[in-house]
Amino acid sequence: MRPLGQIAACEISFLPLESSSGNDHVSGAIELIKRSGLEHHAGPMSTFVRGDKDKVFQLLKEIYTDMDEKCSFVIAVKISNICGCNI
Repeated sequence: MRPLGQIAACEISFLPLESSSGNDHVSGAIELIKRSGLEHHAGPMSTFVRGDKDKVFQLLKEIYTDMDEKCSFVIAVKISNICGCNI
């Protein structure tokens, strides 16, 4: 088990604004999450991600950077350093 200080659990909601391709943009964000190699579970309104904290923060930056070129958006994020997991 990694020390908890190295693990982050995160809930991400990606919300495209003023876009006729909103579903495509959400799918693009989920694809970035899938490619990250982090443990994840996509739900109807948000996606749960868990893993190395540096990789979690890098993923958030990648989503922001990639989507910034495609649409206006809001990313709502909850992050915890206590996930109680074995990774």
